[in-house]
Amino acid sequence: MQEVDVVIVGAGAAGIGAGMALRDRGLSFVILEAADRVGGRAFTDTVSLPVAWDQGCHWMHSANLNPLVAEADRVGATYLREAREGGYRYWWRQDWLKGADLAAAGDAVEGAFDAIYQAAGQGLDVPVSQVVRCDDRYAPGVRHILQLMAAGDPEDVSAAAYGDYNDTSTNWPVLSGYGDLVTRMAAGLPVRTGTPVRGVAETAGGVRVSTDRGDLSARAAILTVSTNVLRADAIRLTGTGAQAIRDFAEQVPCGSYEKVAVLLRGPVPELEKALFVTIDPVTQPPVNFQIAAQAPRLLIAHLGGSLARALATEGAEAMKAYALERLKLVLGSAIEDQVEAIATTGWEHNPHTLGAYSAARPGFAQARRDMIAADTGRIALAGEALSLQFQATAHGAWSSGQDVARRVTAGL
Repeated sequence: MQEVDVVIVGAGAAGIGAGMALRDRGLSFVILEAADRVGGRAFTDTVSLPVAWDQGCHWMHSANLNPLVAEADRVGATYLREAREGGYRYWWRQDWLKGADLAAAGDAVEGAFDAIYQAAGQGLDVPVSQVVRCDDRYAPGVRHILQLMAAGDPEDVSAAAYGDYNDTSTNWPVLSGYGDLVTRMAAGLPVRTGTPVRGVAETAGGVRVSTDRGDLSARAAILTVSTNVLRADAIRLTGTGAQAIRDFAEQVPCGSYEKVAVLLRGPVPELEKALFVTIDPVTQPPVNFQIAAQAPRLLIAHLGGSLARALATEGAEAMKAYALERLKLVLGSAIEDQVEAIATTGWEHNPHTLGAYSAARPGFAQARRDMIAADTGRIALAGEALSLQFQATAHGAWSSGQDVARRVTAGL
C-alpha cells in the first residue's frame, strides 16, 4: 500500500490549488482523478468543433482580485484584459429592443442583483425569488440571468448566501481556454487520471483511500469533488467529519448549467460588435448567447436552472434544436444552412460532476460559512462551494484548495 502525507481527491482547480500548496511545503502527496484529464469543470474542448471552446468556466471573474490572473501570466495563457462594456443586445418578442427599452432591460437585471445584495446585507436568508421584483415585461429575461449566475432557479437559491459573492464586475475571458490554463498550472504535479476513488476512511493517525487501482494510506485527505458527487455517495466516507460533509453537500448542492456551441461558417453581420444576446420570444423561456471573443463566428447558448436540467435530460439533440430555434427567430431560418458544426456540454449527467456549480439552499447561508471554517478531522473538504467570497468560480475553488492544504499541513 502506497503511503504519502496527503491524498487529494480530484484534479480540478481546487485539487490543483491544493497540490501546488503542498508542493511548496515539501510534503509528499498524490492527486487522484476519476476522469481521463485534468481540470474538472475547467475543460477546454479541442475536439468537438474546429475551434477550441470552454465547456466549463471561461471568464476570470473579479479579475482585479483574481489570483489566477498571475498564474495565467506565469504559464503564458492569453486573455482579454480590457473591460468589455456595451455590446449587449436584447431580442424581445419580434424585434430588437432599442434606446430606452434596451436600457430598461439592463436596469431590470441590475436592479435584481441590487435587491439580492440589499437582502443579504440585512441577513435575509430567503429565496432569491422573494426579494427580486421587476417589470413583468423583463421578468423572464431577469429570471434567465439569475438562473445562469446561480445555476439554479431563484426559488432554490439563498439570497444571503449569494450576497457573500464579491462581484467586482471585472471579468476577463481566457482566450486560450480556462481548462487549458488549469491544465498548464498542473504541470509537474503527481496526478493520476483514470483513478476513481471509492472510499475514504479515517484510521488510527491517518486515512485509507480506496481506488479502483488499489488502496493508499496517508496522514490526511482533501476532497475536492463536487457537492453533487458527495450527495450521490459516489465516495464512501467514514470518520468524525463524514456526516458533516454529507450534510453540507445536501445544503449546498450543485445546480444545472449547460452550453450549446454553434459554429457558423462566418460572423453574422446582424451581431457585429455584440458580446451577449438575450433572445426572449415571450411565449417560451429566453436564452442568452455569447459571441465568443476568440472566434466571432462561434455563438454559445447558455442554459441554467430547471431549463438546463430538463434539456440535458432530453439529450444533446434536444439542446441543439432549442438553440437553433432561438437563433432562427432572430436571424431567419436560413441561418441553419450557415451552421458548420454544433456541440453541447453534458455536466448534468457526467458521473464525475453530476451538475455545474453550487449555490446554498435558502436557510443555509450561515451553515455554508460555518463549514468553510469547520474542522472535519483527517478528511478535509475544499472546492468552489467552500469559497466564502468567490463561490461558483474556478479561482474560488483554487483558493479554497490552497487554504485547506495549508490548514491540513499545519495539523500534521
